[in-house]
Amino acid sequence: MAQHAWRMVIELVAGLGIGFAIGFGLDTLLGTLPWLMVVFTVLGFMAGIKTMMRSAQEMQRENEAANAARDERE
Repeated sequence: MAQHAWRMVIELVAGLGIGFAIGFGLDTLLGTLPWLMVVFTVLGFMAGIKTMMRSAQEMQRENEAANAARDERE
């Protein structure tokens, strides 16, 4: 169970980090500091949340399938 929690935390942090890096890089190139960094950090956060939700649904489906298989055996 702990590995699932860590997976979700890592997905969120990765989204934030990638968004921040892209925004910071574009801000440096275009000289618009900090606007694109803020926008891409928020977009990265939203992407991380979306990925976390997808992972949670996947884990729920796996858990339901395991419970259904267990119920069939009983």
